[in-house]
Amino acid sequence: MTSEPSDPVLAYTGISEADLAAVLELVAGTDVVELDLVVGGSKLKLRRPASAPAEFEPTPPPTVRAALDAGAVAVSSPLVGIFHPAVKPGDAVSHGQVIGAIEALGMPTSVDAPQAGTIEELLVQDGAPVEYGQPLLLLRKPVHS
Repeated sequence: MTSEPSDPVLAYTGISEADLAAVLELVAGTDVVELDLVVGGSKLKLRRPASAPAEFEPTPPPTVRAALDAGAVAVSSPLVGIFHPAVKPGDAVSHGQVIGAIEALGMPTSVDAPQAGTIEELLVQDGAPVEYGQPLLLLRKPVHS
């Protein structure tokens, strides 16, 4: 009669159940989707479905919030990259005018004004990295009398 091993995970994978639990705990707090683990002569592949990052709306600083409440529009980054503005505060822009570029993988992508107005404030400095959806600048709508 053969006896069952006390740790079947160790017998099957070459890593103990406790060590595997510790690895899983370490990975759980990260955005790691796939991990190849080699222990001795055993190879173990851990894979979990990629989950979309939680959507959140950060609270803008009081000055930005006041400008938005007063009718300014925040122009957001269309992708992740390095921002290079083509305007400065006080510049008047027309709808569709290029107001900057996001450089990603060495290729610039233009950022256009969503409407006519005046640049109120640059929220990102030239050459700074930006995330998708990050506000780049505030555009004040034109005042019609």
